[in-house]
Amino acid sequence: MKILTLIPVAVLTLGMTLAYSNENADTSSTASNSNAAMTSDAVGGTLASGSDSGAHVGKTRAEVYQELWRAEKDGTLNRLNALYGGGN
Repeated sequence: MKILTLIPVAVLTLGMTLAYSNENADTSSTASNSNAAMTSDAVGGTLASGSDSGAHVGKTRAEVYQELWRAEKDGTLNRLNALYGGGN
């Protein structure tokens, strides 16, 4: 009796796995296309970069200062301070 129950469950699981794996392949290509269209200004940061050795290269002081200046200018910093209670 247990084998007669396990066989349809296994078939349904396999079918669902194949159906969802195909669906995820389509969305990953769409996601990569939309990521390629975004610029660093659209998300308020800079693109992550790496060196030839694979080590992460961080932002320069000038880039961090520029982000801070933009956040103060457009009100993002004030909204975050109000949200988290910072700046008091």
